Amino acid sequence: MNSVDPAVVFSFGERAMEAFQFYRMQIAASTMIGAALGMLGAFVVLRRMALIGDALSHAILPGVVLAFMLMDFIFGHMEGLWGVWGLFAGALLAGLVTALSIGWLSRHARAKDDSVIGIVFTAMFGLGVVLISLQPKGTHFDLTCFLFGLPLAIKLQDFVSIAIITPAVIAFIAVAYRGLKILSFDPQMALASGVRVNLLHYAFMGFLAATVVSALRTVGVIMSVAMLITPAATAYQLTNRLSTMLWLSGLFGALSAAVGFVVAFVLNIPTGPAMVLFATALFGIALVLSPKYGLVHRALRRRTLRRHIAEEDVLKVLAREERALNRDELRGFIPQAQPKDLSFAVSNLFARKLLRRDSGTYALTKEGLARGMMLVRSHRLWETYLADGSVPLDGIHDGAERLEHAHNLAEQLYQELGKPRVDPHGEDIPRRTPRENAGDGQH
Repeated sequence: MNSVDPAVVFSFGERAMEAFQFYRMQIAASTMIGAALGMLGAFVVLRRMALIGDALSHAILPGVVLAFMLMDFIFGHMEGLWGVWGLFAGALLAGLVTALSIGWLSRHARAKDDSVIGIVFTAMFGLGVVLISLQPKGTHFDLTCFLFGLPLAIKLQDFVSIAIITPAVIAFIAVAYRGLKILSFDPQMALASGVRVNLLHYAFMGFLAATVVSALRTVGVIMSVAMLITPAATAYQLTNRLSTMLWLSGLFGALSAAVGFVVAFVLNIPTGPAMVLFATALFGIALVLSPKYGLVHRALRRRTLRRHIAEEDVLKVLAREERALNRDELRGFIPQAQPKDLSFAVSNLFARKLLRRDSGTYALTKEGLARGMMLVRSHRLWETYLADGSVPLDGIHDGAERLEHAHNLAEQLYQELGKPRVDPHGEDIPRRTPRENAGDGQH
């Protein structure tokens, strides 16, 4: 077995320390903007606004270009804090124009929302590209940096703007948390509760636009969409609580930005894509290992359910046949059960003393018989229910096979069906056992 070369590990660690030594400000700025994008992304994911987030990130281009032209005309350069806030203002204006245009067209155009979003953001992005092409010769607007970011080029003024925007985003979420929460889950209830939905929506879009433009140097507009959606989607995979999702989204966004920056520096790869790939890796881990919604958990839950159904099928078959059966006969009566599930079911029923072995065959104990008759009763009651005109007679058995495991509803069915004594096939419906009656005295 090959072991990891200690020299490689040491070299990686040494390069990582160099990144923290020489690019502390850039890493801090990237971490803050990653957290801000992640927290805003929680509401974007919950409101199913991923396409709007994508549209907004592209649609701010003409605003940024116009601000660039204006600042260059007034000051002759884009350096300093004025240049940064000029870009903010331009991006914010373009973002609000985009949001208003999408809202107006959605109400008045004969087109679906996704079509309207596609029309608006491509038009705005096209306008931005045209404005870039109209710049005088010698004017440099780095479209590649705009699209993909250049974190190593973060300057003090960029850091200051990010250090202002990130706390502002957190403060906005804290102040508007109740309204954003209701709006995310039930817009109609938000209106009925007195939430100023339009004002809150456009304020949110404004903060989103400002955060995206803050992320221009870090990840660019294309990668900012991934940093907006992926950390929030990862958090959503792990929790159902909005407050927890918010902090997890911010944490995953910050972690993706910081680790992605360092890994990109060490491996000499593009920084923005490295951040996005790390965020995607976190999502992949959550997708597989989430304690409640992960693929592993769901596979285990399906296996547990299959084995539980196999156990109940064994009890039902033995109770219905009223005789001992060998393993092959059991398999013949329960063809839908997988062999491994059937073997596990038989072993587990032995361990629970519901089954006994008798000369190579399997028979029910007294407790196993009581539970088996309960399942036979549930199956025949469900057949009676399905035969009441809703399902053809030749299809009621298969339907009852699926429904019989909801045996907790059997007594309600028994009462609603008028306490039938036989099923549609003329088979007796077993009475409840004395033990069951003792446990449920109201019947």
